[in-house]
Amino acid sequence: IIHIVDAAGVEGRDPIRDIHMINKELEAYNIDLANRPQVIAANKIDALYDGENDDAITLLREEFEPEGIKVFPISAVSGRGVRELLYHVNNLLKELGEEKITFEREFFPEQVEENLPFTVFKSEEEEDVYHVEGPRVERMLGYTNLESEKGFDFFQKFMKDNGILDELEALGIQDGDTVKVFYHEFEYYK
Repeated sequence: IIHIVDAAGVEGRDPIRDIHMINKELEAYNIDLANRPQVIAANKIDALYDGENDDAITLLREEFEPEGIKVFPISAVSGRGVRELLYHVNNLLKELGEEKITFEREFFPEQVEENLPFTVFKSEEEEDVYHVEGPRVERMLGYTNLESEKGFDFFQKFMKDNGILDELEALGIQDGDTVKVFYHEFEYYK
């Protein structure tokens, strides 16, 4: 498993916390998967100005290398450090052998009922705030990366194709109003 993290802090994330969260999710899903060899690709070292934020690499090494998880500072843009990472991963793969492990599928989109209910309502407590809830919407959020433009476009199409936008408009939503979909908030614009 290769964890690719933002060592420069450009995205405002805590890479140590992120890796621990991912490993907890892996353990909950399948302990065998969580026990696979891991490495960390500390990306965006080209954004570290003259070693100014080098302590991020040091902190990653202090946290994970005692556990046997090697940290490789890399730059995906310039390619710096990538060769060393790939050599290390190749050696790990050779040590694992060729036994294939098949993990169970977790999501079966072909089995999702097309007409699972959803609820759209205007907030009674907050002005100009609308809520969208329902199991199908929640599932969609679970496998859609809303931080990517493609993922967000996919989610908007889902909202339109399933009549959710029509429901919001029927309730009187206006440009600039807030739409809350579980733990996400969006500004509505037609």
